[in-house]
Amino acid sequence: MSVFKAVNVPCPACHKLVEFNAVYSVNADRRPDLRDAIIKQRFQRQACPSCQETFRLDPELHYFDAGRGQWIAVFPAARLGDWAKLEQQANAAFDQSFGPVAGAMAQSIGADLRARVTFGWAGLREKLVADEEGLDDAVLELLKMTVVRSVPNSPLKNSTELRFLGLEKGKLVLAWIRSGSEQLVEVLHLPRKFYDDIAGDLPAWHSLHNEISTGLFVDMLRLMIPARANEAA
Repeated sequence: MSVFKAVNVPCPACHKLVEFNAVYSVNADRRPDLRDAIIKQRFQRQACPSCQETFRLDPELHYFDAGRGQWIAVFPAARLGDWAKLEQQANAAFDQSFGPVAGAMAQSIGADLRARVTFGWAGLREKLVADEEGLDDAVLELLKMTVVRSVPNSPLKNSTELRFLGLEKGKLVLAWIRSGSEQLVEVLHLPRKFYDDIAGDLPAWHSLHNEISTGLFVDMLRLMIPARANEAA
């Protein structure tokens, strides 16, 4: 089932407390409307009744969709630096619910799930849309790495991230976005062939592919934030 709890959070504009029905878990099999709201970027967004500023509650939840074989632990974008510790935490949570620690029936469900960790609403949306379009998320991350390396003066930095938005007229749509606000900085349209070329020649990408997909956090950023990874031990 999907789990919500009422919480009070300060409005980022006027700082008055706003009551949110905060989500802690999403079961997309039972609530496909929540999946749709995430993709359409409406989920957990509302206006402050005092100043009418619209803002979104940072995500910290488990997303479950047995029909699509997805289990995703989602953390706030601001906690990206702790990805290694949170990856371990998510791995333990998955084992408890669907892995070796779970009952036989739960394990049978877990055998068909792809467990992932991601950060921010944009990260979760990317996983859902990539799956919808039949794209492998590790291959998609390899593509994003080639974009970062080939674009002069790439806007990738602490406050921005590169995310896949979807397919449009046969082209891959990616965008640089601001991590906190999800504001678009720059949109890129790439031929689908770029993805297909990587997917069709994975042996040439063997080392990088293994590094990106070695844990639940399947994201090129796991290779770009190595310092905190050592803190997980």
